[in-house]
Amino acid sequence: LTAVAKVPGGVFWRLLVGSVVMLGFGFAGETGMMDVQLAFWPAMAAWGFIIWEIFKGEASQINAGLSNDHVQKAYRTMTLLVTVGW
Repeated sequence: LTAVAKVPGGVFWRLLVGSVVMLGFGFAGETGMMDVQLAFWPAMAAWGFIIWEIFKGEASQINAGLSNDHVQKAYRTMTLLVTVGW
């Protein structure tokens, strides 16, 4: 999005913090540093926050205001990858 529009830094930081929390708790649960269930729920909450941000949050609103077809396709692909995985 930053290649074609002015995106506030808060979008980046919210997505970064959500990703770090999700990956950190996922790692802690998978390596046995935390109980699996105790790590699962915060990781899922962070993933849910990321999903919300790209579907309904500020990133989604910025994307909706763009008319470039290539950007729209790339954004849809990103939402699919984040939601389903690869």
